Formats: sequence, structure tokens, C-alpha cells
Amino acid sequence: MAGGLDPETIGTITTELAARAELLQRYTGHSPRRGAAEESRRAGNDRKVIAKQGGWVENSAAMEGYFEAGEGWEENAMIGVL
Repeated sequence: MAGGLDPETIGTITTELAARAELLQRYTGHSPRRGAAEESRRAGNDRKVIAKQGGWVENSAAMEGYFEAGEGWEENAMIGVL
């Protein structure tokens, strides 16, 4: 495809493939965007870079909302205390 995929087509493809795979959740074109941001954060990439590549403004509250809280132990206040 010379022009690439537009957001609507990506959404359609993602939703149809998830349905064919009989996944329990409904996936949309937004799912890969959110997943890419979270995996990039987990890999230790700078939030400014993630924002730029994902099309968010720097310090985007919307982008921050995509990041999973994790298991809650990465920055536990009790690490090293006991």
C-alpha cells in the first residue's frame, strides 16, 4: 500500500482479527496504540519519546492513563527496610 493504513482501517483489521481469534475482549484500533505505549514504558523508554511517537503532547495525561499500574511492588516503600 503506497499510502499506508489509515486509523479506521487499522481499527477494522484489529477488531476483525480479534473476533476471528475468539478473544474474550473486544479489541479496537486503539488497543495496539495503548499496548505500544505501555511496552515502550516497560522497556525503559523516555516518556517524551513515547509521547512523540504515539502522537501525544508532552506530559499528556491521556498517555499516562494508558500505563498500567504494574504489580505495585516496583517502588514499594518497604523495599530495603526489613
